[in-house]
Amino acid sequence: MKRNLWIFSPLAKPSFYLESEGKQWHFRWGNFDWILLIAAIFLMVLGSMTILSTVLSPDVKIAESQLFISHLFNIAISLGFFLIFLRLDYRIFKHFSVLMYLSAILLLIFVLVLGHTTRGSMRWIDLGFFRFQPSEMAKILLTCSLASYFSSLKEKINDFRYILLSLVLTLIPTILVIAEPDLGTGMVLIAIWIGMLILSGARLRHLALFFLGGLLTLPLVWFFILVPYQKDRILAFLNPKTDPLGSGYAVIQSIIAVGSGKLLGRGWGRGTQSHLQFLPERSTDFIFASLAEELGFLGISILLLSYGFFLIRILKIVKNAADSFGSFIGIGFFMMFIFQIVVNIGMNLGIMPITGIPLPLVSYGGTSLATCFIALGILESIALHQSTSSGMKIDSEEI
Repeated sequence: MKRNLWIFSPLAKPSFYLESEGKQWHFRWGNFDWILLIAAIFLMVLGSMTILSTVLSPDVKIAESQLFISHLFNIAISLGFFLIFLRLDYRIFKHFSVLMYLSAILLLIFVLVLGHTTRGSMRWIDLGFFRFQPSEMAKILLTCSLASYFSSLKEKINDFRYILLSLVLTLIPTILVIAEPDLGTGMVLIAIWIGMLILSGARLRHLALFFLGGLLTLPLVWFFILVPYQKDRILAFLNPKTDPLGSGYAVIQSIIAVGSGKLLGRGWGRGTQSHLQFLPERSTDFIFASLAEELGFLGISILLLSYGFFLIRILKIVKNAADSFGSFIGIGFFMMFIFQIVVNIGMNLGIMPITGIPLPLVSYGGTSLATCFIALGILESIALHQSTSSGMKIDSEEI
């Protein structure tokens, strides 16, 4: 058993060190990624402004008018989670990875058996005073679990059996999520696994084999997994005008909202598509369309630029992480964010099917926002614990 020693250094900048047999680890606030946090807060503020705009219309229902107050409460809770996970040493998750994985499975099974049904989907656990989505928490739990698994493989990564096992570990929670049904979140879990598989240095032929296998399973997914409304969404994506008042309605209204924004937008609080309630889910799934209508191409450009800074800083943390475990967590969260961003914006523009995936840090949703800030807290913890030798990675099991 190797001995760890925590030392507090009373310098001008608060610093903490972890020494393990000559290897020194930093917990230095100078390593805190302020750009990442500022970008995240800016995106959250942009989303909050859009949510407030959608509830200012005199035509909204009383329940919807309370949406912004609820959103402010969600922000406070999410920032609290951020501070908690920021101060935790992310390497502790490696020791609890099995427990985290089993917790994700149990929560997903529980929601299928006793979950709260909303619009035909059993996605919520209702505790009376609050409710949450286990599928959102599964993103965090699976990311840490898979990161622990991949970081322990080392040279075994070239053995196809171990890669196949990682897929099985991913498919179990994915199938449970799709059964809710929640195809969008299930796709996010697969994206997290793909990111780690690529980072692990798996052989190209193994990657090609998985890609081919995925293509071959598409007919099975269509006939045996997708429920009717999900099939309708895909067909509406291919040609929304075939059912303009049904499955194609949301796509058509979203495209109209985005196009009507033009260069500078109609102005904050003046979006006709959202304020006259033509645009459904204007604070959640289609908040991008609401923002585009009111702030125009300029507003969209600012949003995308902010996401660009945000994602680049995550990749910087992946590159500079002190150990492979931290890098795998970072790439998992990177894939979680970028996949949701691309899919959500794509469905708002009518170039991807509607999946119900929220726009990270922007869309209304307590569990989604909390998940984002928990991920940010863990990412900042990885940044704070960078090793003293640049580019040198120490395996977590040595600590």
